[in-house]
Order: sequence, then structure tokens, then C-alpha cells
Amino acid sequence: MFSHPLESAVPMSQLLLSSLAVVCPNCDGYNPPQSAACQACGTSLGAPARGAPAAVSTFPKAGEAPRPTRPPESVPPGLRPSARTPPPAPSGLATVPPRAPAPAAPPPRTASAAGVPASPPRTASSPAAPTAAPPRTASAAGVPAAPAPLVGRALTPPAARTGLAPAGTAAAAPKFGLAVLAGASRGQRYRLPLTGCVVGRTRGALLLAEDPYVSPLHATFVVKDGALFVRDESSTSGVYVTIAGTESLAPHGLFAVGQRAFRYVGLLEAPPPLAGRPLVYGAPVPSGQALYAVEEVLVGGRPGRAVTTAGPMLTVGQTHCDLSYPQDESLAVRHCELSPHPSGATLRDLSGGLGTYVRIPPLTERPLRAGDRVRMGQHVLQVELLG
Repeated sequence: MFSHPLESAVPMSQLLLSSLAVVCPNCDGYNPPQSAACQACGTSLGAPARGAPAAVSTFPKAGEAPRPTRPPESVPPGLRPSARTPPPAPSGLATVPPRAPAPAAPPPRTASAAGVPASPPRTASSPAAPTAAPPRTASAAGVPAAPAPLVGRALTPPAARTGLAPAGTAAAAPKFGLAVLAGASRGQRYRLPLTGCVVGRTRGALLLAEDPYVSPLHATFVVKDGALFVRDESSTSGVYVTIAGTESLAPHGLFAVGQRAFRYVGLLEAPPPLAGRPLVYGAPVPSGQALYAVEEVLVGGRPGRAVTTAGPMLTVGQTHCDLSYPQDESLAVRHCELSPHPSGATLRDLSGGLGTYVRIPPLTERPLRAGDRVRMGQHVLQVELLG
């Protein structure tokens, strides 16, 4: 019922080929459509025959080098491969040049005449032993040959073999500084050298020339093993350091709060009677009670106010204390307290950050931490940890 007009029509491929240039299979030259011979080399460009196209090339056999083949005349002009075009490889396979056959394995080693046992042959199930490095040999000119590469052994970095950390990984030593909180140099900051520095009025790297209470060589800041220490160089007015919480005081020990200095006198005992001499008159000492005294130290070392108590505690502050100084704004209301005992006293800081200081013994080093404050004369220096 239906006609098939496409069966009688000219194939579309023939229509396209009739308008395309013809490529010469010999010289790859372009020729006008439907040319019978190549204009460059004269190779015949015959008309294609009807039918299925023939194979373009054949695959090379195993072990044989591929060679170009001339396409048959049944391939339409313009679609023929050039004579210099290599044949296509099989789909999905990579072209690999043939490998030479592997040499036969040497026979297993046998026992020698000297009686050395032969090594057993290695099988597929036995693990492969690491290959030993061949021995070094000297060349004919006497120059030692290059060492053979190590096989079967991992190379260890020098740092791992020696156990030393690589350069630059060691932790850097901390750096300390001093900030002046009180005194003529208030507001200044100093960076301490790596080994420390000397402080004085006329000697040292840090000079406090305007302070009359500072000795020519007053103190030394020492840096040892990453820690900071301060040492009193037998100065006249001494070196005072803030305490953290509580501190033990020996009899005649000195401490300071605000702008005032005090001495803990210790236990007051009546002198023993001397033979042949009368007793000194006074009030009777209560039975079973011990008396302790604290006195203020004035300018020049003179004693000032003193308090004697038989109670368990003695307080110093602005108001309502055993030693009160209402006009001293550098003191807290209850700045510190002292708990006497037979071998000394325990000093406790209650200032809330204002600071309670104790005088360190001469020629002794006291460790310092970041935030600690050191008093020398009228100057107060605070320890800082620099980055």
C-alpha cells in the first residue's frame, strides 16, 4: 500500500561525496569533487563501487610490526585513509611494544666443596627475603665505586637516628620586662636582657637617680633557667616583694603596706633577774599569756607607733584596725593581718590587689612571677612576661 521512495532515490552519502573534495591516498592532496586522477601525483581516483565498504585495515599479528595497507577501491573518495596513517588499534586495548622473553631462572644453589649448605629454593608460598646490597668494588683506576642503593631497608632521617629535635623546634626562652608603677619614672617600661640587669642610683643598666632611698648598687634581676629572680645587694632601704596570700615572718622581720613599713618585734619576754640587783617595777604579766609587739619604722630607721597584744591576731589598715591610718589612701580598710606564734608570725594579705610586701634578706635571690611587684625606695616595679 505504501511506497518506499527512499529505495529509488540517490543515497545521501553519494550526494555529499559529489560535493566534497577528494583526498589523494598517496600524497594527501586535495582535488576537485569527482576527480578521476590526482592533480599532484597522478594517482587514479576511481569512482566508488556500490556495496558495503571494505575493511580499512587489518590488525597486526602478535610479534609483527604494524604496516600500512592500501585501501581497496570500494572505499568512497575522501574517506580513504592516507598511506602515512597508522592502522587503528583494537578497541579498548593499549598498544604496548612486545616484551622480550624473560631469561630462565638460574638453577638452585648446591653445596660447595667446602661444605657450605646450599640455600633452599624459594617457592611461591615462601616469603621473599630482602635483597642484600652487592659489595663495593674498586675501579681499575683506583677510584672507589659508588655505593649500591639499599634494598629492603627504610632510610631513617638523621634527626630520627640521633633522637634530636630539628633546629628551630626548641621552645624559646621567656622574656621578662619591668613596668614602673610608682616613683619618678612612673609609666616607663623596660625590657630585661636575657641574663638580667643591675638596678641602682649610679650603677647598673636601670638607673633610679632621683630616688634618695635607692643605694648606688641596690639590686640585681637575674634570669636563670627561664625564671626571674631578684637579689638585694645589701642596700640600705632593702628590697620588698609582694606576697601571694600568706607569708611567714621571723622575729624582727620587716613588711610594708602602702607607704608605710613595719617591724614584727616578736615575743616580748621579761628579762631574767640579775643577782644582787633590784627588779624593774611594772604591771604584772597575766599568767599564761604571751605578749607580741609590732612597731612602725619611720624615716631614718627610727621606731614609731607600736602595738603590743596578747591576742591571736593583729590587723593593719585604714580604719577599725590595731594600727589604723585613716588619711592613707594607699591602704585598704583592712589591709593585712598578723597571726603571732612562738617561732614567728604569719602575715596574710587582705588588700584586694593593693599589695602587701615583705623585705627579702640581703644577698639572697627570691623567685618572681609575672604580676609580682618589687619596691625599691619610692619606686614600685611590676614584672611582665613579654611575647
